[in-house]
Amino acid sequence: MPSPPNLPAALLHRAAAAPEEPGLFRAEGWDWVWHPWKELAGWLERWRDTLSSLPAGSRVAFPYDARPESVILDLAIQAAGLVSAPNGGREDSCWIERQGLEIATSPPDPLPRPLSKSGAVVRIGGEDVEWTAQEIVAAGERLQAEIGETGTREIVVLGGPLEDPLERTMMAWAILSGAAVVLEPAPALRPAIAAWVRPTVFLGAPGQIAELRSHVGRSRKWRLPFRRLRTVLVVGTLTKEDEEFWRGRGVR
Repeated sequence: MPSPPNLPAALLHRAAAAPEEPGLFRAEGWDWVWHPWKELAGWLERWRDTLSSLPAGSRVAFPYDARPESVILDLAIQAAGLVSAPNGGREDSCWIERQGLEIATSPPDPLPRPLSKSGAVVRIGGEDVEWTAQEIVAAGERLQAEIGETGTREIVVLGGPLEDPLERTMMAWAILSGAAVVLEPAPALRPAIAAWVRPTVFLGAPGQIAELRSHVGRSRKWRLPFRRLRTVLVVGTLTKEDEEFWRGRGVR
């Protein structure tokens, strides 16, 4: 796929090419519910149209949680030519509250000076930094180059806050690559969820990756199929033992 101008365009492309293919998964009790690209694109277009009345380039804040609706609302804000600020402050931002698929906006008075480009806010060193739509795409493409192409569909477990630049980069990569994203908000639960959903890519701190390893061979039910997991992304430094363990099983 040629480099898209932004992530909303990439998602709409996925919806046109494979409308019934699952895009985002979420837990409902003991069950997992999946949402196909077509449904996600419908939410994006619905919210984009609602938000289009706000001044272009305005910063828009909303409470973000690891649910498909929040992921798509973030994209809809960008699609409307605005700057998404998940979990941002209200002082200099329009504020969005969501109830199901209904959203309500509360613009500040007076409206802040609009920015020139759409994009999103990330938090680096305690400071809010605005990434343009093109910078977000570029971050996802750099990660794609690092992970590489396999010819098979990627699967990844995510769920951290999108104001974290690494989580935003991972989500950008997932949308650009068409990966299936399993959303789990609790970091401590992600290794166990990964042992069940069998991702192709796993992101975690050294302790989480050590926990993932502990699930291997615990029982036949929990045995991780290494033929599918092929990339481990580490936030920090693995112990030599853990690094040798994963490399010995063909995992980068």
